Amino acid sequence: MQGLLLGIDLCDDCSQISFFNTKNLEAESVGMSEDDSQCLIPTVLCKRKGNESWYIGEDAYRYALMGEGIMVDKLISLAAKGGTSTMEGTKYEAEQLLELFIGRLLMIPLTKYKTAEIEELVFTIQTLDPVVMDTLIRIADRLGVKRDRVHIISHTESFLYYVISQQKELWRNQSCLFDLTETGLHYYELRVIRGRSPQIVEVAHQELEEAFSLEILETKSGGKLADTILCSCAERLLNKKLMSSVFLTGRGFETNDWASGFLKFVCNKRRVFAGQNLFAKGAAYIAFDNTLESTSYPYICICEGRIRYTVSMEAVCAGRNRQLIVAGAGTNWYEAKADIEFILDNKDSVDFTVTPADNPRQTKLSVPLKEFPVRPAKATRIEMIVAFIKEDCMMVRLIDKGFGDLFPSSGQEIKRYFYLSN
Repeated sequence: MQGLLLGIDLCDDCSQISFFNTKNLEAESVGMSEDDSQCLIPTVLCKRKGNESWYIGEDAYRYALMGEGIMVDKLISLAAKGGTSTMEGTKYEAEQLLELFIGRLLMIPLTKYKTAEIEELVFTIQTLDPVVMDTLIRIADRLGVKRDRVHIISHTESFLYYVISQQKELWRNQSCLFDLTETGLHYYELRVIRGRSPQIVEVAHQELEEAFSLEILETKSGGKLADTILCSCAERLLNKKLMSSVFLTGRGFETNDWASGFLKFVCNKRRVFAGQNLFAKGAAYIAFDNTLESTSYPYICICEGRIRYTVSMEAVCAGRNRQLIVAGAGTNWYEAKADIEFILDNKDSVDFTVTPADNPRQTKLSVPLKEFPVRPAKATRIEMIVAFIKEDCMMVRLIDKGFGDLFPSSGQEIKRYFYLSN
């Protein structure tokens, strides 16, 4: 069997695993139970008292409730702030605890499918926090998953890829998602921007102020209140929009008997789907697509975590003028990097053209080279390194490499940051 293609949804309350089955080309849920019915795995870690045995999920809860273990939760938030937890006199770093959790999480599919290799691993998290992302990359590397096989995406992107992996009639117009969890109520809206080639698919995300604690669903009166709140949100968000499909996910929608009014509204002339593993499955679809020579999604995908602009520069290559793409619209900002060397020809600046994915209006950016030595034309070689701090912030680093023995390198460097949305 080839290495596994996995999507893992990591959240403070629960995590989920999805495996991409290359035989039926479907993403499948993987649970802790033999029949995979236990797909929601609480993101908690428990240390057995008196030894170094560690447990996750419901097992962690069980040992903690029996008084035989010490439990720590909210592992993603703990990693984001670089926190620690002390157990039996030993202080554990957040990264160490998260690694213990993820290591045991990965053992579930590795054991189920009897393999030791992971070909592609895609993590999806609610918010693309650079601290958490760097932490996950280091953890995966220590767990034996190579850097080029690990990708990190937002829930927004997971939703996008999950939807466009379904029948096109489900997202021909617009599609949306309500995610109701312990941490809040999140709304995602997908739209297709036509009239451009390649076609643009865009998803917007917002955390709604009308969130409520899931504890109120435990009483009949609380359920009615929650139903009223959701009805109000749906009427406001879906008003006059042609929605082909509505998706419901999160622990709040594990049962829907409390949301009769909301369901009646969203089911009117729309196809509605409820389930728990949407984000992990979206990540698994991306894991499979990463293995293909050419993508099966011929679109520019714009969402949180993806660059909304194409950045290019004019250059002469093989005697011909051309626009050299430095960063393409729809690229994952965390992975968008360029390292290019070129020779200046009567230029005192490095200039870029910025083009939005959904708008032909272009803007210009320029990095003056006043800090570099003045030399004759074609006597300065420059190394240019481009990376992104987030999806709309580009870092450009220019290094004077000189030109052979005649014009040795000055060692000068220029670094600039540009906000492309300005």
